[in-house]
Amino acid sequence: MKSYPHLFAKLFCQPLMLHAPTRASFESALLARMESDVMPSSAPREPSNRVSNIYEQIGNVVVIKIDGAIDKRIGSMEMDCYGGVDLCDVDSALALALHSSADKIVLDIASPGGSVVGVHETYSRILALCEAKEVHAFVNTQACSAGYYIASACDHIAAAPSSIVGSIGVYLAMIDQSRRLDAQGVKVNVMQGGKWKTVGADYKPLADEERAMLQEKVDSLYANFKAAVNVRRPQVEDSTMQGQWFDASEGFALGLVDELTGETLDEYVTRLLMQ
Repeated sequence: MKSYPHLFAKLFCQPLMLHAPTRASFESALLARMESDVMPSSAPREPSNRVSNIYEQIGNVVVIKIDGAIDKRIGSMEMDCYGGVDLCDVDSALALALHSSADKIVLDIASPGGSVVGVHETYSRILALCEAKEVHAFVNTQACSAGYYIASACDHIAAAPSSIVGSIGVYLAMIDQSRRLDAQGVKVNVMQGGKWKTVGADYKPLADEERAMLQEKVDSLYANFKAAVNVRRPQVEDSTMQGQWFDASEGFALGLVDELTGETLDEYVTRLLMQ
């Protein structure tokens, strides 16, 4: 059985800003792959190539693609396994855009969200970029959870009416296999240093104190998420940020989206070029 520790840790040991149905599909794919004992056959891509793959300048407009699940420091095997976008690559692309001759930046976002790690730092980079350039988010599929976190930093969010936005929330899912181990006659003996060292270990249920500690961390991340959205979009109400997602037509009425458009990305960029 292959272990894929990075992916497993993301899905089952860390808080997520990820559209819930997408997490379920990742979980199924990961567990199936772990059982299959088959390694991906695709050749790894170099990080420099990955940045060039998401960055393009057309006249005075730079387009940066944020396509797929969001994470940071994604390995080549993981990229081949589930695709996604590495925030290290996005941060590098934002730095290129800042020092480019372009005066408009378009983030082409098609993401269900993903990991918490690195999202606020990328959000902060976009806020800083907005001080020097005009930054747009273009959404024609989805900008959910961490994807919306990033979009919310932009000056302007344009979305197709049928695209999905929102899913503003954070959650942490952990596997408890203690009953399964008991049924198999397996007993885990642990020598532990540090009160919280084994929090979330799958061989034991969460104690109430452990659950409260983890919930406090999730609550803090959630509060930061809502506050970040309200920095640029103070009109978005708390009732809109309870983890639910909306089509962009609803999101427009709720202040999550600034413009509804049926344009393709090329048409949207062409319009910006003509302004």
